[in-house]
This record gives sequence, C-alpha cells and structure tokens, in this order.
Amino acid sequence: MLQEPAARYKGHRSYSYLEPHSDYRVFDLAKEVGRVPEHDLGLTGDQRARVTRLLTEHTAISLHEHPVILPEDVRELRTYNRTARQRTGYEGLARSGLTAVFDNFMAGASCVTSENGWKWNDLIYALGMRMSDLYKQDHVFLATSLADIRAAKQDGRLALVAGLECCSPIENELDRIDILYGFGVRQLGIAYSQANMLGGGLSERHDGGLTHFGRRAVDRMNKLGIAI
Repeated sequence: MLQEPAARYKGHRSYSYLEPHSDYRVFDLAKEVGRVPEHDLGLTGDQRARVTRLLTEHTAISLHEHPVILPEDVRELRTYNRTARQRTGYEGLARSGLTAVFDNFMAGASCVTSENGWKWNDLIYALGMRMSDLYKQDHVFLATSLADIRAAKQDGRLALVAGLECCSPIENELDRIDILYGFGVRQLGIAYSQANMLGGGLSERHDGGLTHFGRRAVDRMNKLGIAI
C-alpha cells in the first residue's frame, strides 16, 4: 500500500548538490517508486484505514533494509558499485510510513578496491559517501540512540540506523568495532555466507560457532552498545 510522501520530505535526490558527469558518473537507475505493480492484499477500506492509523499513531521499525537505488541495467551493477556512490531511495523511504529503518550498508557489494567486497577500505567508502549525502537533506537522519527514533516519530522524520550484515571488514582488528561505532554504526552481524575471524558462515559445511576472537568482539560490541 503506497503512502503519500512524508511532509518533511522535500524531494532530495542523492548527490543532487554535485554536478553530474563532472563530479560523479551518471547511470540510468531503476524507478524508485512504481518499479513493480502495487500488490493488492485484498484489504477492505476499513482495513486500509486501520493500517494508515497504525503507521500514523505508532512507531514502525524495519530491522533489515537496503534502501538504495540500483541501475536499470543489472549488467552495470558492478561498475556502479565501484564508484562508491550508491543512491539512497529517499522518496521510497518517505512513502514507506516507517519511523526507522536499519540500513545494512552493502559492504559486500562495494567493490571499489577489490572484486570480492567486504574490505575495510571499501566499507569506509560506502559508509562515508552515503553519509555525506544523508547530511545534505533533512528528512532522513542518522540515528544512534533510541531517543533519536522517538524524536523521528515526533518530528515526522525517518531515523536511519546504520548496520552491517557481517563483521568481515574488521578482520582481526578489535578496535575497528570502536571506529565503526564512532562513524555511527549501531548494528553488526557476526558473519554472512563465508566464515571470518569471528565465526562460521551460512555457506560452510559445519557450524563452527564463535571463535575466541569472535567472543572478544561480542564482548566489545556489548560494551559499546552495538546491537548484534
């Protein structure tokens, strides 16, 4: 059910403060709204009104999102990702009716310096570029606390909680968790498909659980206040 854009959304498009073709490479991007037909859930008028009321009166949070706009031609995806300028779907977020989203930054697909992703430098590129654009508009903002989410609901804005699907980019550097916390990251996954220094991944034949380093990392996340 497509919502009307939030009143605080003023139509910002990613990197619109820069000069296209000069400051960044231009791609034909997939439509942000209406890319696929709206799915009819068969709701009655009263049920639709109830959904609208719930989203208006209560806090709604999505715990795992990738709110970026990708190229229309999927064959350009890797080239697009290598520029480190993934576009945030501000209009889609403004129409979502959500109060907060946990944005799992696409570090696994940010192949700026490596073809394989999950590299520390590439993560910093992806995080920094997206954040620099985020600070140029006033509807979506980086949330680092529960108070920020509550403030978003009160102000009619959308709180974006920065997260990562896995900790592979920290390698064996425990203090990189603190660095990510300093950059505003408040949620970290342990591992994704491949095993890393912290523990086993989904594609491994056997679940090795947490490593000794992984237990130290979990302890550090708890001390900092990062959701795992």
